[in-house]
Formats: sequence, structure tokens, C-alpha cells
Amino acid sequence: MDGKLMEENVSILRKTAGKWMDKRLVLLTAAQFAARHEQIDGQTFTSLSNKIKKTGSIFSPLRTIHFPMTGLLMTKEGDPNELLEKLLISYETLRSAGLRSSVYTYIAAFLAEDLTRPERIKEIFEEMKRYHRFLTSYEDYPAAVMMAKRPESAVELVDSSEKYYRYLNAKGFWKGNDLQFLANMLVMDGMFRDQSAEAVLHAKRELEIHGLKVKAMHYPAIGVIALSGKIDEAVQIAEELIDMKLFKWSKEMAITVAAIFASQAYIDTSAGLTAAVQAMIQAQQAAMAAATAGAVAASSASNS
Repeated sequence: MDGKLMEENVSILRKTAGKWMDKRLVLLTAAQFAARHEQIDGQTFTSLSNKIKKTGSIFSPLRTIHFPMTGLLMTKEGDPNELLEKLLISYETLRSAGLRSSVYTYIAAFLAEDLTRPERIKEIFEEMKRYHRFLTSYEDYPAAVMMAKRPESAVELVDSSEKYYRYLNAKGFWKGNDLQFLANMLVMDGMFRDQSAEAVLHAKRELEIHGLKVKAMHYPAIGVIALSGKIDEAVQIAEELIDMKLFKWSKEMAITVAAIFASQAYIDTSAGLTAAVQAMIQAQQAAMAAATAGAVAASSASNS
């Protein structure tokens, strides 16, 4: 991990966003670029961020997450401005299929692909309610999009996710939307496998053994770390991050940021990695970043 580049990116974002921007979003966005060995172009970031804010009304959910969405669009392959137009079209398509307006709907739109049928996304989302009627909400839209890319039926996908949910809960993971998100993320890699479940448990144990406090908010990050196979590297990075001045008051973000670096390292060092696997990991990174952004947006709304 390039700690200096991470610090430089945070400094650039602070200048573009001001001190009012939530520190968690700044660290997350800075890591998206630093993990790819890229320094943020402050002028380009500001220009795109302002454009995103102007795309909707003052009450648009997109304005709430304009900062992390700018980072997601800039680090995705393609022209950011064209990707933004595609995002807006995809959002309207999802809305027409029955998804409600929320920050998570925009995140889902970012993850959706041209071949992903909105009706299938809605079907998977509704199927989730079969097991968790009161738990399933807007926050599960991004997971429904990721699962919709699999060839299995909605019933098979959700049943497999529930197996992960119950297995991990029995092993000490707290029930709740974070665990449901993790279970859904694991299904994106395939149907239930003991090997994947054990990898998640191993990642959690290794983090805790090294003195890192694992909370429910870290479950999506643990999933990314486990699937990347870069568990030792993620632990080392998390330890380095905690010792950085940047994380003095944001130590809970160390595991989440470490997951971004570790999974990107997997992409960079794995020879012959298929485009589908790369896309899956990048989607997981985006969903994990979105989960943090959504949590920040929700906490901001509850405090207003």
C-alpha cells in the first residue's frame, strides 16, 4: 500500500470538498484511486461532482451521494460523463420496474448492466422478502442487481444466500442487513460453498487475532477480503492504516479501506484473471463503497 499516495489523495479531496464532507467518504474515495496507484485529478473530480449535483432536484437522493459516486464513475472504465448519462438512464429504468427512489437505487443503477433485466432485479428483491420481510429494504437494491447477473433462478439465488446467512449467524455473525448484504455478495461468486463460508470466518478471525475490532459494518468488507484470498495482506494493510494520522479518529474505516486495497491487489497480481471475475470484484468494491456512503447518508438524515 502506498500510504503517501493515500495521504495526497485525501488532501486533494479535502480541497475540493471542504472540511464539511464526512471523513468516512473522503477516506473511502481516496482509497478507490490509491489502490489503483492513481492520484486524483482535483479539477476533473470537482467538475464531475458539480455536474452530478446539478442533474437532479435539490431533493434528489443522488445529491446525497454525489461525492462517492464521482469516485466510482472516475475509477470505472470509460468516459465518466458518458457513464453518468448511462447511470441516469439506468436509474429511470429501475424506477419504471417498481424500485423506489433512494440513494441505493442510484447505486444499483451504477452496478446494473445493459443486459440485466430490471424485472429480474425486482423479482430477486421481492424473493428476499420471503425470508426477511421486515429486514429487506432499499439497502438491498444493489445486492439484487449483483445477484441478477447470475444464471440461476431468483429462488435458487435467495435460498443460497439464506444458507450463508444462517451459517454465518450460527458462527457468531450478528443478524441484520449487514449480514444479509454479505450473504448476497457471496452468492455473486456462486451458489453456497463451505469453502467460501470458511474463508469469511478465517478472514474475520485473522482480523480479530491482530487486534482489529470487527463490527457489523465491516461484514461486506470481510466478504471482499475473503473472496480475493488476500487475507494476510488485508490484515497488514489494516494495521498500517490504523497507525496513520489520517485514521486517528476513523479507525473503524481501516478494515473497509484495507478491503479495497487487498481486492485491487488480487486483480493486479492474478495472471489470466477473466474479465468476468474482474468485473465481479470491482462490483463488490463499488457495492461496499456504496454501503458506506448509504450509511453516512442515513446517519446524516437521522441527525438532521
